[in-house]
Amino acid sequence: MTAAPSRPFEAGARVGGKFALVRLLASGGMGDVWMARNLVTGGHVAVKRCRDDVPSDEASERFRHEARLGAMLSHRGIVRVFDLVEEHGNSPLLVMELLRGESLERRLAARGALPEKEAIAIAVAALAALAHAHDHGILHRDVTPANVFLAVDPDGHVIPKLVDFGLAKAPTASVHTTDGRVLGTPRYMAPERIRGGGDIDSRSDLFSVGVVLYEMLTGICPFAASSPAASLAAVLEVVVDPDPRIAPRVWIELQRSLAKRPYERHATARELSDALLAASGETITSLQECLRGMPPPDDASLSVPAVPSIDRSALGTGVPRSRALRWLAIPALALLALVATFASRRRTIEPNARPAIAAAAPSPPPPPPSPAAGASSIPATPGLPFAPAPTRSSNHPHAKPIATSPGF
Repeated sequence: MTAAPSRPFEAGARVGGKFALVRLLASGGMGDVWMARNLVTGGHVAVKRCRDDVPSDEASERFRHEARLGAMLSHRGIVRVFDLVEEHGNSPLLVMELLRGESLERRLAARGALPEKEAIAIAVAALAALAHAHDHGILHRDVTPANVFLAVDPDGHVIPKLVDFGLAKAPTASVHTTDGRVLGTPRYMAPERIRGGGDIDSRSDLFSVGVVLYEMLTGICPFAASSPAASLAAVLEVVVDPDPRIAPRVWIELQRSLAKRPYERHATARELSDALLAASGETITSLQECLRGMPPPDDASLSVPAVPSIDRSALGTGVPRSRALRWLAIPALALLALVATFASRRRTIEPNARPAIAAAAPSPPPPPPSPAAGASSIPATPGLPFAPAPTRSSNHPHAKPIATSPGF
């Protein structure tokens, strides 16, 4: 029997029997993430699909692996996996929770270093999610700013969530790449993962959290380099120096999490979380208040449209259409009033205007111009009270702006 041809993956297409694709959210080296609408319930989800150029056997196994891990984990700080859809002749699809907000990577690119309290709040939330995963024997193995998503709930509260468990390792995991390569983000990988050949435990995730926290506090990744190979070398060789922007007590714990040898780091995610709380003088309650007060992303196009055919990103900063029209009408009316005033003044002046007549006697000096006659320009129209919508691209250097990572 001939295999059924792959169906086109585009807006409006139906996948999994009951999901209609709405729009592409993100695209990466190994996959794409789409927003889709459940035709039965009307709710919106994120659909993660592997790219066609990735080996199908490897992709299918990784999707099954991530779906199994999603079924094992249930934590508010971890993105939820709802289902794995496998259609004949098509790549498997991972149906996931749709998140509204922005990745930590995107926020750092837009705003630079974060205030200490905000950075600690995000780190402690990520550590709580990691503790839950580690309790189930699961290592994330790719904790990066791109995989920490600052989700915004309906009340406007920010909830940091770990996404993309495609590289996660479970006790019974047997997923490997077809060519034996090691996958991950070099400048956030623990040294023992780069060296290989030994048992890797939860402390490798703590090293990655330390790198992310350092970047949140300073705006600089300590192991960033011109190439992946140079970043790997930096992780193995570079000793990170103290930074004046990091409080000394916080630096003591951060320096320990960046230790090259696993046994020099904190033993567990909870231990590192408690150490950061003590060093910063914060409590879980105060950090939760900080997250509730954290400003949501400015880009309103991250919101899910009420009707799939409407793209609210065209409204720029999320101003309702009726309100936007009112703002447009204000400068237009002001301009009309100025034009009418100018025209009436010209009608008053023009009857007195006469062409110059040559005479033998010298002409008397002209009278000084009146303020009305000298007004020859109209004041500039005030600018619009909102800016045009920012351009969003799936090739943004700071990947994964919404939902889950399109890569593994």
